[in-house]
Amino acid sequence: MRALAWLGAGAVLLAACGGTPNTSLPADSPGTEATPAPTVASTPAPSPVAVPDLKAYAKLRVFVASESTNSVYVFDGAPDGQFAQVGTIPVGKTPHQLSVSPDGHWVAVNNRMGNSTSIIDPTAMKEVARLMVGTQPHGITWSPDGRTLFVAHEKSNYIARFEADTWLPMPPLMVGAPQHVLTINPQRPNELWFTLTNTSEVDVLREYDLSTNKVDRVKIGDVHDAYFTPDGSEIWSSSSGFLDKPSDRMVIYDPATRTVKQEIHFPGHYPFHSLKRFQDGMYYPRDTNVMVLSDHTAPGLMWVDWRERKILGETKLGQQPFHSTYDPEGNRILVTTNVDGMVNVIDLKTHEVIQKVPVPKAHGIASVGIP
Repeated sequence: MRALAWLGAGAVLLAACGGTPNTSLPADSPGTEATPAPTVASTPAPSPVAVPDLKAYAKLRVFVASESTNSVYVFDGAPDGQFAQVGTIPVGKTPHQLSVSPDGHWVAVNNRMGNSTSIIDPTAMKEVARLMVGTQPHGITWSPDGRTLFVAHEKSNYIARFEADTWLPMPPLMVGAPQHVLTINPQRPNELWFTLTNTSEVDVLREYDLSTNKVDRVKIGDVHDAYFTPDGSEIWSSSSGFLDKPSDRMVIYDPATRTVKQEIHFPGHYPFHSLKRFQDGMYYPRDTNVMVLSDHTAPGLMWVDWRERKILGETKLGQQPFHSTYDPEGNRILVTTNVDGMVNVIDLKTHEVIQKVPVPKAHGIASVGIP
């Protein structure tokens, strides 16, 4: 993530150094002439030069899945301005979850009831490919190098893979059970973590080792979404996943040992999703001390000190808040709420909602920086 930087150029002053003592004879001595003192040429100080403001982008382009219109809404926002709609992109049936490639070249959208994944060119704002996948694609993410797109299915027993740019299918990952979400950490690029759904199997958090093609299981039940903490040292999972069956339970894991570290509860809250790398946008908050969690009970966005396991505050939102994306230049987080059909723009300093942008049945959201 490139940070906003101003580089100042300071004036350089050249100072004359003192010379050695004068050992010549007096000017009126026989056979001598007065020697004029040497002069030192002064060098004018250069004028300060302003270096251009180095920004990650001129505008942030935000893509939002609209489940009821079978389209993706597109918004642009300058760092110091509001977001405005600039178009819609027709995709497949019930677009649900989105994922942006690490370099920002592609936006992938799972069409949950269309059994397909749409590939969008974010600059041209159009669908360039529609990939046929398994039944009810849901989880979606990219490899850290951006070469592979992974698609999970709620009713198929494999994870689909596609080669970026060509969109040719790669051999699927045969995991033997339906999946819900995917998550991956740049520090552990060969570990693709996934949760199970629509199954009676136990150990519903699993990890596929891309280097050995082996699956490891974590002994845990009732897992909805799973995500790494901002520094990548832990995995947290929410529970239930059913809108009408709230759960305040979260489980914390050691990804190295694949074991449970701790179970915690946030009474009066229903933690759901968090920002994910290789999914929710090109950028991720630099501050690794705070994790944001959508909360279906408040409803709102929870600001959590994940190391201390405590809630620092909450921003109230409309019903059913789902996914988030980050705007580093504008210092904002954008969160979808599904029932009222909104994208909520939140100031990162004040935690206040500063803009609401309507999108029918908004669900997945992701963003790309545009020069």
